[in-house]
Amino acid sequence: MRLVLLGPPMAGKGTQASILAERFGLLHIAMGDLLRDSVAADTSLGRKAKKYMDAGALVPDAIVIGLIEGKLKTTNSEKGFILDGFPRTVAQAKQLEEFTDVDLVLCLEIAFNRLVERATGRRICRSCGAVYHMKNNPPKKPNVCDRDQGKLYSRNDDNAKVVQERLRAYEAQTRPVINYYSSREKLKFVDSDVSIEEVGNRLVNTILDRWPHLETEIKPAPEQEAAPSAEPLKTKEARKGRGTRRQHGRGRRGNVGKSRGIRGS
Repeated sequence: MRLVLLGPPMAGKGTQASILAERFGLLHIAMGDLLRDSVAADTSLGRKAKKYMDAGALVPDAIVIGLIEGKLKTTNSEKGFILDGFPRTVAQAKQLEEFTDVDLVLCLEIAFNRLVERATGRRICRSCGAVYHMKNNPPKKPNVCDRDQGKLYSRNDDNAKVVQERLRAYEAQTRPVINYYSSREKLKFVDSDVSIEEVGNRLVNTILDRWPHLETEIKPAPEQEAAPSAEPLKTKEARKGRGTRRQHGRGRRGNVGKSRGIRGS
């Protein structure tokens, strides 16, 4: 199972990719983490990437390709992998095909005017990297991680101005990637403007539509992500009745809605 998880900044890619990796036993390769680790290590590629990240712009292909190809060549997973935040351009998608195949691309959808609201509330643990939101998924104690009691912080690019620039960059550069995978019939849209657990359920259901034999093998959702109001996983029969219409319907409307969201910001 070789997956790509796409979506705009703040759509929840990192959280959901981590959950899917755990539930299906996949290798989670997060482009954002690779970039930040490179910056923290003050590598040559890290220094070049930093100026783009600070401005909220997409990092050039030459930098990310080197990082992702190296990661894929030096790690392995028997059950497959999930790429989080990569590819972000059609050129990257084509270069990715030169050293691995992609089976399914999952694209998280949410109106852009909701993403700026999410940005200012996000907090990250300095120790383990756990992600919280002060309104939608707060820690039990203010500014303290539930997992390891680490201190929570807000990223420099988690402010309205930078997020708006990141969304403009996403629309201009990543929207063609969505169209690219759609033309190859590998793309599925998933609405992410709901609870964390419900988004996870929808992603799992979409994956099971492709690999139904895995339904008895997946692990339960991580307890810390549970939400009392979330719907249980739908059966295979229920998925067949709703999934295709929702995904394709939102796909047609999504492009227009997102563009308007940027201009109105």
